[in-house]
Amino acid sequence: MTSNPVESGKIQLIDMTQNDLRELGMEEVGYVRKYSVKGKPAWVLHAADGTALAVQENMPALQASLQHHDLDIVSVH
Repeated sequence: MTSNPVESGKIQLIDMTQNDLRELGMEEVGYVRKYSVKGKPAWVLHAADGTALAVQENMPALQASLQHHDLDIVSVH
């Protein structure tokens, strides 16, 4: 059984506005949204401006994408 990185405290979530993200810059911060792709859950990594950078099936793959793009993850609403 794999643990949820958010629940286990491995990823720190902070609330930020879209304007806050723009001020931080696209090369520093990304955000993730959960979607359904062909009936299956998918996690999409976005740059601060909303550009999709990667689509992954699970959190470990998503974390690898974050590292590849040298991004930190934050919570946005």
